[in-house]
Amino acid sequence: MSRKWQIAFFWILVLVGGILHVVFWLKKTGMHYPDEIFQYLEPAFIKLKGFGWLPWEFDRGVRNWTLIAFYGGWMKVFLFFGADGAWLHRLIGLHNALVALVAFPATLRMGRNYGGETGGLTAAALTALFPPLLFFTPHPLSEVPSMVLSTWGIAFWLQGRGSTDERKFALLSGLFLGLATVVRFFAAVFILVPLFDYAVRLFHRRRGIFYFAGGGLIASFLLGITDWITWGKPFHSAIEYFRYNILEWGNVDHGVSPWWQYLRWFTERMGWGLIVALPLFLVGVWRARLIFLTSFVALLSLSLIAHKEERFVLALWPLLLVIFAAGVSHFGRWFASWVGRCLVPFAAVTLSAVILVFSSLGTARLEWHWLGDLFEAQQFVGKQSDLTGCMFSGRLHLSGGSSYINKNVPLDSYQSDLSRNPLFNYFILKDGSFEATLARSRKWTALARFGEFVVFHRPY
Repeated sequence: MSRKWQIAFFWILVLVGGILHVVFWLKKTGMHYPDEIFQYLEPAFIKLKGFGWLPWEFDRGVRNWTLIAFYGGWMKVFLFFGADGAWLHRLIGLHNALVALVAFPATLRMGRNYGGETGGLTAAALTALFPPLLFFTPHPLSEVPSMVLSTWGIAFWLQGRGSTDERKFALLSGLFLGLATVVRFFAAVFILVPLFDYAVRLFHRRRGIFYFAGGGLIASFLLGITDWITWGKPFHSAIEYFRYNILEWGNVDHGVSPWWQYLRWFTERMGWGLIVALPLFLVGVWRARLIFLTSFVALLSLSLIAHKEERFVLALWPLLLVIFAAGVSHFGRWFASWVGRCLVPFAAVTLSAVILVFSSLGTARLEWHWLGDLFEAQQFVGKQSDLTGCMFSGRLHLSGGSSYINKNVPLDSYQSDLSRNPLFNYFILKDGSFEATLARSRKWTALARFGEFVVFHRPY
């Protein structure tokens, strides 16, 4: 493929990938996990508006404020242009969806390194269009920017290994992997193999490790300053995060899964496409051994943690797709020896299409609108001029938070002893529940329905 067609292919991926990311962003409502609101958006909203609710992590200082400040900066821009309330959540989600596209040029580099032109273009196309990535990236979760940063960090590391002067690449690798860890502490597992590689090559008089460490120190400095400003002690959040999750093994309080749970999720997303993907992936492992080793160490480390969520391994997908693309490239060379080079692009497109189709079916099984009806009900209540307080069915951290109400009024889960307090004059209750039945018996007015939720108004 000529240089002209490569550039055209790149911008086609930007366009098509961008459209798909926006479509998935539009389709998804509600949230994927409470962290996206109460660990990132709600704290930023509190700083901007002066009201909201902070979870226990901010009592102990387990979270750092770096990503919160970044999201908060964007929210302030959105506020300046007239967006408010729920739209702050939605627009940060759009920001993440589009930022995720930045990962595919990194997989393009890695794919070319291990599979030539076919490998690079295949890895880039799959990263830009892969349904599981399209599903998760429209959420304001730390895994999304961390995935982009770690993917680029690994790409710079590998590019530097093939360069006569790796100092710049080592510095960028350390910086990007360090920032990925600042954004999400468990991303540190992606540093292990590159660090070991730099240390081994130090004996061959390759001094990339010093530049790699320098890049990491820049990211560490950012974390230290942020924690010093917010918690009064440098690296307070990192220390508390390690203490809580590892030393105290507090992660088990949030659910326990078997060690093979991540493998099960990978299998569920790929479905029958594994019949095609697995043989090519194994061929790619032989060609892209360092990427496989990095992925394996990261997966093993995360699998040893008792609490598991599918979003935790989001950053593994780009690396796994590069390995698969390397296998496709190797298969293409064998295929060309039998039928000629002219059909190699057709074979690569066909194999990639199979993966995309079956992973689409696997992704469709995920929850697309979790709590979306509750969020709409909260928006409706927030627009009522006489609102003084709101209760709803469910737990407080399973709501849209203060941004969806967008008024400085009490917001809490339903409690029978507080329900008689006249301060709470709006209630969002599940239809058919005891609370909804009680509301009707008290002659409260049912104003609107949003899915299974009914909005009640207490009469004056």
